[in-house]
Amino acid sequence: MSVDALWRTREVHVHNDTARGRRSTVLVSDGKGSWTVDGRSAPQLDGLYDVDLEASACTNTLPVHRLDLPLGDVVTAPAAYVQALDLQVRRLDQSYRRLDDHRFDYHSEGGFNAVLVYDKYGLVLDYPGIARRFA
Repeated sequence: MSVDALWRTREVHVHNDTARGRRSTVLVSDGKGSWTVDGRSAPQLDGLYDVDLEASACTNTLPVHRLDLPLGDVVTAPAAYVQALDLQVRRLDQSYRRLDDHRFDYHSEGGFNAVLVYDKYGLVLDYPGIARRFA
């Protein structure tokens, strides 16, 4: 994954290996909200700046860095969502509310909600049900 100086995702290469075989997909952004998926225009992703990989805590770091939220504020941060099993890409509506310097209340469509805990560098320490850093 590569990001620009404003924490906008610019390029992502995703690979999986399942019983159905290896798959890969490449998402590329112009940094202004236009995307291609595997070299083809993806207008359904227009206006998005982030990629969210299913079941990954790492990609939630990017919008927190980019958004610089005041305490208590809520911001929508829809993302290009890559499903782990089949690498299908779609828009995912989500939002973040800053609770304090290290905690954000995260919501995504479908009713998913979790309080994400970050370290002083903005990296995820605890994503309930997904990941917890212990060292």
